[in-house]
Amino acid sequence: MDYKEAVAWLENRNIPLGEFTLDNIKALLKIFNKPQDKLKIIHITGTNGKGSVASFITNALIENNYSVGKFTSPYITNIREEIEVNREVISEEDFAKLASEVRKEVEELDKKEIFVSGFEILTSIAYIYFARKNLDFAVMEVGMGGRVDATNVMEKSIPVFCHIALDHANILGDSLEKIAREKGGIIKENSHVFSYPQAEEAKEELKKISKEKSSSFSDFESGEVEIISSNEYGNKFNFRTYKDVEISLIGDHQAYNAALALMVLEYLRKDYKLDPDKIKEGLKRAENIGRTECLSRDPLIVVDGSHNLDSIEGIEKSVKKFTYNKLILGFSLLKDKDHKHILEKIEGLADKIILTEIDSDRFTDIDLLEKEFKEISDKEIFAIKNRKEAVEKTLELAGEGDMILWCGSLYLIKDIRKIILEKLN
Repeated sequence: MDYKEAVAWLENRNIPLGEFTLDNIKALLKIFNKPQDKLKIIHITGTNGKGSVASFITNALIENNYSVGKFTSPYITNIREEIEVNREVISEEDFAKLASEVRKEVEELDKKEIFVSGFEILTSIAYIYFARKNLDFAVMEVGMGGRVDATNVMEKSIPVFCHIALDHANILGDSLEKIAREKGGIIKENSHVFSYPQAEEAKEELKKISKEKSSSFSDFESGEVEIISSNEYGNKFNFRTYKDVEISLIGDHQAYNAALALMVLEYLRKDYKLDPDKIKEGLKRAENIGRTECLSRDPLIVVDGSHNLDSIEGIEKSVKKFTYNKLILGFSLLKDKDHKHILEKIEGLADKIILTEIDSDRFTDIDLLEKEFKEISDKEIFAIKNRKEAVEKTLELAGEGDMILWCGSLYLIKDIRKIILEKLN
């Protein structure tokens, strides 16, 4: 297969029906001699912040001259950006070669009715690629949940928990306790667990699982993060022994994500040579495309893959870091989200609203979205199905000193970001 054929093959692998287990991906990885168990893995889960924490840790380790693989999802530009080594995405040639190698084994497993999904195949490619590179570390971001996520196939790891909130309730559970139990499934025996400051319900569940697995549990209090400055260019903060830490990611929550990364890095200093100044330099270099990302200053255009109530509350706070006259909001949402509360939050930010549809089988019909907005808002609303035309409308409506914000789903931001960058270039 060439690269395009490999991508098409992966995207056409459906999710198996019935109860989901890790048996199938484990069967595939066993054929490749369990590459995941040859790696030093930092395993990151949570509802929001996974990509940011993965970027902070990865960059800090690279600045200290360690070789690091990073696996994240979903992608924004193209599928290869989910698999990186030392900030370089896997090449089309390597991706196609590995996909072809894996496909041969997958098709043999198909004959035995052992069905491996597209995401499991992609995860397997990452593990095989990282193991063959003989990396010092692999930073693996969970796709969803944790317990039966495709990444959760290693014998040992350092489990890291970002902020846990209600999301994917139909799959993970309808309470913080149930969601934390699912995410806590990444904790292995005798691990060192690290956590963001969680709501009590989630924290107690993570501590309970840690105890069951004879693992230590470490978190921090919000008050330990002293934010010195926070604006549209990033944050400066103090955390424990780390002073004047600068990060380029926008929003107070990113200082807390960076503090979580610092806890993990400080733990690694027991066994690895990590210079605090180089750690700080790595944190400053961290990026997370599609998350409160400023694509242009004139006009001011920001995109954010906010996809649940917790992340919408985050963008609500982050927007206040910017200086603008009116806010032109571009928005759409998947149908399995908490529409009522999300719409109420996001409506309060906007002066004018442009709605469009997401290129996903889970999209919310634009007429329904418009109806839902009009029930809570008397602001000017434009419903435009075509995403390119919707972007053009936001540019047309934005006057001098106004801000354009596109948010609602990473699936939406994939397309919107591409359209905006093409227009700006």
